[in-house]
This record gives sequence, structure tokens and C-alpha cells, in this order.
Amino acid sequence: MNLDSIKALLIGTAIAFSGGLLRVLVSIQNKEKKQPWEHFITLMIVIIVGFTMSYLMNRAELHDKWYSTGILFVLGYGYDKFLKMITTNLPNWIDKSVNLFIENRYGVRSDRQPDEEEKKDDVIQ
Repeated sequence: MNLDSIKALLIGTAIAFSGGLLRVLVSIQNKEKKQPWEHFITLMIVIIVGFTMSYLMNRAELHDKWYSTGILFVLGYGYDKFLKMITTNLPNWIDKSVNLFIENRYGVRSDRQPDEEEKKDDVIQ
């Protein structure tokens, strides 16, 4: 690893950290009910993720591109929003993709309607 690689890693991590720091400041300003240790954990995760992404971009030779700065900043700022979005929607995405795969592969449509009808029957009785 040469000096330019280390410099790219440090700059990328600093950019992601600045996005995370902005997120923490916005959170404090909006008076979100977070404890100080949650802000500290946020910044630690942003440092780790920023360093990792900087390393990957450096290995892919994207560290000198203009969009890498934006990616790192947005990643630092919105990682918790992205994580929440993914974990909230992931079960639906998996369910839809598995149903689509089964339908395309075997021609069988797998709906959850029979389960819903059973629930209705249970409620009526």
C-alpha cells in the first residue's frame, strides 16, 4: 500500500464521517429521542463503513472520481435511513422475488389468499 492509497482511505473516511456528523447534528437539532451513546455508535459505524467503502473504491480505482465523494457523504449521512428502509422492506422483497421465481420457473402462482381465507374462517367461528 502506497502513500496515495492511505491518503485516499483517510480522505474517504473523513468525507463519510462528515456526513455522519451532519446526520447526528440534524438528529440533535430535531430533538430525536436518542441517547448520546447512540450518536457515538452512529459515528463509529460511519467510520467503519466509510473506511470500508473507501478501501473498495480505492481497489476499484474509483477514489479519484467525482461521484465517489458524493457516495461516501450520502452513505455517511443516510446509512441509518438506508438500513431501516432495507430491513423494513426486505421481507416483502424476498417474498415477492421467491413468488416470482416459482411462478416463472414452475408456472404455479403462489398467493397467500388461502391463508387469509382460513384466518377469516377462524374469526367467524
